[in-house]
This record gives sequence, structure tokens and C-alpha cells, in this order.
Amino acid sequence: MLNLRKLFSVSTLIIAGTLPLVGCTSFQGDYGDPDQAQILDDKWNPTDATVTVKKMVKDMTAAPWILNWREDMKKKSTDRPFVLVDDMENRTSEVIDTKALFEDLRSQILNDGKVRFLDGDLRKKILDEYKYQQSGVVRKGGVKGPGNQHGADFFLSGAISSIVSQQGGKSSVQYQIEMKLTNISTGELVWSGIEKIRKNFKRSSIGW
Repeated sequence: MLNLRKLFSVSTLIIAGTLPLVGCTSFQGDYGDPDQAQILDDKWNPTDATVTVKKMVKDMTAAPWILNWREDMKKKSTDRPFVLVDDMENRTSEVIDTKALFEDLRSQILNDGKVRFLDGDLRKKILDEYKYQQSGVVRKGGVKGPGNQHGADFFLSGAISSIVSQQGGKSSVQYQIEMKLTNISTGELVWSGIEKIRKNFKRSSIGW
């Protein structure tokens, strides 16, 4: 019985001694400016994405592909083409959220009012919803069916690649991002934009 009491007392002291250590754990943080350039390491970062999207939006909206489409298709000056966003191929060795690039670009161009976008992923879900509504479980008059969706006029696709160079304690990485628009009717490449981002780094003897 004495040994059990001693063991209980020692255990109580150990637990009591560790509680202050747990209680001292703290966290500090603040909000940063998403538009402020930051380089924390040699990987793709939000600043690279912001710079890329800004350049692509500028080039894409300035190119005459919309005017040419209206002339070729005998459209009105108020007609806006439908763009279907495809995938962006990641050719780097990094894990990059390439979909976020297209989402940011799409948002900015869509709000400009010159282009209309179609969501390819959502269209697949809509097709499943059509099948469900036509299965007989939805009351008459409320069934939505195929035949009213818009067809895409252009595909927006792209690719991102990188080249890493190292010599001594210095290293550099160059990203090349390409986005392009393809006319679905003719297969013609009507616009292509390329952005190159180069970052240089120096490795010290104690780390970065």
C-alpha cells in the first residue's frame, strides 16, 4: 500500500509539473497584404500567381480575338463569346494549385463584362440533375431538361513549367506560364499569353 501511495504522489507531481508547460504555449499571427510581394522560399507562391493573372488579364482583354469572332460569326457588337475553362498542365515538380489561377483570371475577366464563362465541372453535375428530374420523382411542371444550355465558343487552357539552376551557394528558378484560347469551331489558336518569372536565391552556411 505504501508503494502505491508513493507512486500516486510521484505521478501527481509529474502531471502538475507538465501543466504549466502546456499552459505557456501561445500563438501569434497577423493578417498580411495579399498584394504585397513576398518570397519566403524558392517555391511558387501567391505573389507569383497574382503577377501572372494580372499580366494574363491585361493581354487577354487587349487582344482582338473577340472582335475577330464577331466578324467571322457575323455577331452583333454586343454579343459576348462563351469560354469553357480547361485544365492547366503542371509540368513542375511542385504541388501548385493551378485551378486557382484560372479561377482568379476568370473572375476578373467575367466582371469586365466582355466574356461569358461556362463551368465544365458544374455542367457534368447538371447533366446528372437532368437525369434525376426526368426519372419521374419530380412533379410535373418543375422538370428541367436538356436543350437550353449554351455551347462554348472557346477553350481556355494552359501550362506551367519551371527550370531550376544551382551553382555553389546560389540558385535560381524560372517559371514559364502559358495560357491560350482555342476556337472550338475551327480549332484555331486565337490568343496566347506567356509570363516568365525568375527568382534568384543565395544559400548561406547556416540555411536560407
